[in-house]
Amino acid sequence: MRVRLPLFGVLIAALGAVVTACASATPVPAGADTVAAEETLSSFLSMLSAGDYAQAAALYAGPLDSLQAWNPEIDAQDVGGLIGYGCESRLLQCLSVRSIALVETPPGEEMVFSVEFSLSDGTLFVRGPCCGATSTEMPDQSTFTFRVQPKAGGGYAVLDLPPYVP
Repeated sequence: MRVRLPLFGVLIAALGAVVTACASATPVPAGADTVAAEETLSSFLSMLSAGDYAQAAALYAGPLDSLQAWNPEIDAQDVGGLIGYGCESRLLQCLSVRSIALVETPPGEEMVFSVEFSLSDGTLFVRGPCCGATSTEMPDQSTFTFRVQPKAGGGYAVLDLPPYVP
């Protein structure tokens, strides 16, 4: 029995060293920056889902060209109006957030998040193939990538719009 106890202790110590080495080799992003960026993304998507397009527009810093192409009658400076048209016309799926997970956070650059959405009945939103493509050519997608970057004056801005469905 005395022989096993020291051996058991050595095994536990060795296992601890392996776990520590693995943990330090895989960076685990954490901190106020990550939390603030995720909160910005969550707020942006929640505002879109609630129809508060003007407030959501203040958190958006991505391209507007596709939004302007959908409705050229809206002033190019009216970001809230452009986003609102995309959501109201159902070209953009401005749905409730189901989950948000940090995927990547290069130092000093934009953070990348993975987002899932829920339909109004609570089921997972899945974008299927479109435009004549088969599910082999265009597999179903339920996870969508969003980038969030630091703003020059502080805070964060979202660079991507909700999923597009023609």
